[in-house]
Order: sequence, then C-alpha cells, then structure tokens
Amino acid sequence: MTELGQIEKRILLLLQMDGRMPLSEIARRAEVSEPTVRKKMAAMTESGLLKVAAIVDPACLGYEAAAIIGIDVDRPRIAEVARKLASYPFVDSVSVTTGPWDIMIRAFFETVRDLHDFVFVELGAVEGIRDSQSHLVMRSYKFEGLRGVAGMAETPPFPATD
Repeated sequence: MTELGQIEKRILLLLQMDGRMPLSEIARRAEVSEPTVRKKMAAMTESGLLKVAAIVDPACLGYEAAAIIGIDVDRPRIAEVARKLASYPFVDSVSVTTGPWDIMIRAFFETVRDLHDFVFVELGAVEGIRDSQSHLVMRSYKFEGLRGVAGMAETPPFPATD
C-alpha cells in the first residue's frame, strides 16, 4: 500500500484509540461494512503498514536500563549494520539519521551491566561500526508510539461510541 484512502485512515485512527475495538464497532464508526473493514485491515497488515500489538512499559518487565545509542558506521555498511542491530530482541528501534551519528537505536536492558556489555563487547564486534555514544534514559514521559493519521483531525470526524 502506498496511499491511504479515507476509509483506511478512519480504521487506523479507531485502532489507535482502542486496538481491541471489535471489527463490527470499527465498521459502525467508520460508516462502512464489516467485510470492508476486514479486507482493508488484511491489506494494511499484509503490506506491513499495520501491526496491532500491546505496548508494555519495559520497566514493568524488569528492564532497568533504557538507552539511546548513536552509532558511527562505515558508509557502505550502513544498511548491513542497521539490519544487524534490528535483529536484537531488546532493540526497540533502529533509524538511519542525519547529524553526528549514522544510526540511532533505542534499546532496553535488564541491567546496566547488560548495557555495558552490549556497547563495549557486542557493538565492538560488529563489522562496520566505528564508534558509538550511549545515553542512559533516566525517565520516559511518553512511550506509546505515534498517534493520529496525517491529513485527519485528532478527533475522528465520524460517529463516536454511544
């Protein structure tokens, strides 16, 4: 999927409001049929645009150290290194960026020692990484992903629940 229509945008907004909303309720509020919702969601899921998942506070799962790490990489190896970093289950996001770092990652570690070992042992062994700079996250004030859909009001312009 490359371009979202109004129906897809409505479905996405409703799911962002409540990821467990029944298809029948999404259909009612988006003013389309349930088969239409099912078809649109299947297409968005298959294309990789939509993934419905629970957002859990890592601290509640025992991760005491969160870090944002900037990584300097040999230019020809950026994609290769990014894929390698994305393979670690404790790495939440991997982004190729402009600025002083070629790649920025956000990762969660059970202990500060695990963060130390990742930065000084694991990253040191990855071909193409020249340097890194770690920032220990002391406290997060927002951790829920992007909300809203470009081109649509934050409050959905369609029927609300009763």
